[in-house]
Amino acid sequence: MLSLITPQSLKDLVDANAIRHATVIADKDVYKITVKYGTIERLVSVRTRTGQAKERVFTSLDAVARFMRERVHLTHYDINDANFQPGTKRVTRPDTVSRLKDAHAALSHSDWLAKKVSASRAGLIDGTNQRIEPQEWESVRAAKQKQRDAQ
Repeated sequence: MLSLITPQSLKDLVDANAIRHATVIADKDVYKITVKYGTIERLVSVRTRTGQAKERVFTSLDAVARFMRERVHLTHYDINDANFQPGTKRVTRPDTVSRLKDAHAALSHSDWLAKKVSASRAGLIDGTNQRIEPQEWESVRAAKQKQRDAQ
């Protein structure tokens, strides 16, 4: 396996005109980018949410072109499509699935909380909810504290 290079390091090398050759290589239905500078060949990497560096994969040549032009400013590269196999299993993103599920759960909780607050406010306005005065809360707190201290 080739060593990895970060996109920022690649951009720095491109800006310094140090890149000798760049190749987009098909690996089943994804693409990877290799670059040569000096006598070294590296594979472009990406940092995961956990901070781990791994190979950067692209699902389309459009995505590769956008990355190369906008992120690293490299406009000349070769494409090696010899190992391209359309229709194979797509790269899954289990981290994205769990993140989206968590976001949905948080949104559901937020909606539930908003409904509870609205219902409480409406109950205070129409008189169905009793308002507890501060001195009543003090006596409830004191009773609870006394109960805790006794244990």
